[in-house]
Amino acid sequence: MVPETLAPLRARPEGRALRGEIDLGRIAGNLRRLHAAVEDRGILAVVKANAYGHGAVPVSRALEASGAAGLCVSSLEEALELREGGVRAPVLVLGGLRPEALTLASAHKLTVALVGPENLEDYARLLPEHPVSLHLKLDTGMGRFGFLPAELGPCLEGLLRLAPWIDGVMGHFATSDDPDRGFADRQRATFQACLAQLKDAGLAFSQVHHGNSDACVKGLLDGDTHARPGLALYGLTVLPEGRSLGLEPALSLIAEVARVKTVPAGTTVGYGRIFVAPHTLKIATLGCGYADGYRRDLGNRAVAGFQGRFYPVVGRVSMDYLTVALPPEVDLQAGDPMTLFSADPAHPNSIERSAQLLGTIPYELTCGLHRRMARVYKT
Repeated sequence: MVPETLAPLRARPEGRALRGEIDLGRIAGNLRRLHAAVEDRGILAVVKANAYGHGAVPVSRALEASGAAGLCVSSLEEALELREGGVRAPVLVLGGLRPEALTLASAHKLTVALVGPENLEDYARLLPEHPVSLHLKLDTGMGRFGFLPAELGPCLEGLLRLAPWIDGVMGHFATSDDPDRGFADRQRATFQACLAQLKDAGLAFSQVHHGNSDACVKGLLDGDTHARPGLALYGLTVLPEGRSLGLEPALSLIAEVARVKTVPAGTTVGYGRIFVAPHTLKIATLGCGYADGYRRDLGNRAVAGFQGRFYPVVGRVSMDYLTVALPPEVDLQAGDPMTLFSADPAHPNSIERSAQLLGTIPYELTCGLHRRMARVYKT
């Protein structure tokens, strides 16, 4: 196992030992399966938000070594973290950059999404001296970043001035996870019509990418040269098509027990006294709380794993600690590890099932894992 770029926390006497265990071999395996699914298109692997909570630099290094054509981040800060961590693969900044950031982007050989018409003149003025590769973003129905189809005509002159630096064109699906493909198909048609208009005007693109994870596993990639998966790389897709590919979750969240005590019936636990022991129980206090990214509303709902069995998380999850109730006969000691999020989708504390408890998506949970949590890696 290797440490994350940020030094991991060490086990401390007060029991604040908490770690994410990330299997880089699974992430590499997911990349291979996605390569096969997208018929060997180049894969621009999305590693924004600290690689969806898995650790941006170690994950990016593993993806780079496993054949990813490039990496995608949200911001300049995320891109610079990769460069400072020794990542040399192409890095695309999906959120675009203000003109004043182009100097730094050029120095670090970043690729930048051109996300709207606002800065065309500034880019044309700055790029000859501070060149960066650009990917033109089209808004085909997401409604956030990107040129609207109606903006392309008025902007063609400005875009042609940037043609020497525009290498790619991209869009983003809004409903690729929906069983009804109607809107996704309309987005694809809009994308193709915009491409035809741009090519007729004289713009050529070496990279064309519209498809996110769900589009990859559902085959919504016609005409694309590259695919842009994120959550599927981490095995977190909930689509049947993704499961059929054999994608595997790569992260487990492990907390060591800080203290164990036996309490009688009637004992209340935690803020608000929302749990009352119905009979004699062991209460294990674990060094993990909502400041670490373990959601406050999992109290009295989630379970933790220990030696192949699962026990309820009881009381309100606090900032730094949570509590688990176990029968008195369970042999549990301070320092023992308990699994809060399991990488096994069949477990009741899997990331997928924990997300279902909260009515959210799995990667909201992983993206929320704080950097103060240690991360350890195996290959």
